[in-house]
This record gives sequence, C-alpha cells and structure tokens, in this order.
Amino acid sequence: MTKIIYIDGLPVEVTRKRIKRINMRIKEPDGKVVISAPYLVPDREIIAFVRSKMDWIDQGIARVRSRAIMHPEPADDQEKEARRRDLKRRIAERLPVIEERTGLRCSGWTVRDMHTRWGSCNTRTHHVNFSLMLATRTDTELDYVILHELVHTVAPDHGRDFYALMDRFMPGWKTIRRDMKY
Repeated sequence: MTKIIYIDGLPVEVTRKRIKRINMRIKEPDGKVVISAPYLVPDREIIAFVRSKMDWIDQGIARVRSRAIMHPEPADDQEKEARRRDLKRRIAERLPVIEERTGLRCSGWTVRDMHTRWGSCNTRTHHVNFSLMLATRTDTELDYVILHELVHTVAPDHGRDFYALMDRFMPGWKTIRRDMKY
C-alpha cells in the first residue's frame, strides 16, 4: 500500500512493507522522498522520523538535483542509444586493460538501463552488467566500476578480501566511490 503524506509541505511517498525499520531514499532525477515502513508503524512515527531527518533530506534533494543538471537523462531514445554505443565502446577498450592488469576476468558483460546501481556481477557465472548511467561518468569512474565488478568474480561479498583487492588494484578507489555518490 502506497500513499503520499505531506510533511511541512514536503510530499513523501510512503509504502508499507514487511520490514523491521523505516527506510528513506531520495530518488533521481527529481529528488522525490520515498519511505518504506513496517505495516504497524503509525503515520505520526513516520512524520517524526522525516522531521528529524530534514537537514539530511534538504542536502540529499540538492545533491540529486545538482547531479541531474551535471548528468542529464537522455532527451530521447536516439540519444539514449548513442550513449549506449559510446559506453559499450569505452567498456570494450577499458575492460581488457583492467583484466590484463589484475588477472581478473568476467565471462561476458552487458550494458543495462539500471537506475539504482552502477553495475552488478553474477558471482556464479561471472557475467557483469554495467549501468547506462556510466555513459556520463569519467573514465576514472568507469574504471572503478569495472574493477569493482571484476573483484566480485573472486570476492562475492563486500568483505575483507574484497576491500584488500580493491586497495591493491586501485589505492584511491574510496575517493572515487565517494565522488560517485549523489
């Protein structure tokens, strides 16, 4: 069940789910505030939660809107396909270099229109998916995502081994990841 609650003039989309805690996200590209809440949490508790996070919400909305200006969505399908072709070309150039440098390999890769993550890796088949959103990012950021997903071929979770390999192959990766967060 989803509904809109106005909290101090701010529209907040609230969805009730079978979860334990209230979760909040700010969605791209317009900065919409979205809450997932347990079924039994009353509206007044959600309102208090949102009010307690208002500074974070304001900063997040500004960040998302700023990112939308810096990295706009494609105007039409033709522009989207042009971005997809360009991104595929960039990945085809950069992936083999990173594979050679690290010794890590993927079984294949795809560009997908994902909006919530930069990439994903099937740890069983070692197939990697890259988000079309990477088309507007720098080569350094693309390299970070490529490496991140390749590391998942040998370290499936974000545990100690994963971070050790990231540090070994790209010592400045934490700064790049921080800059990629909206």
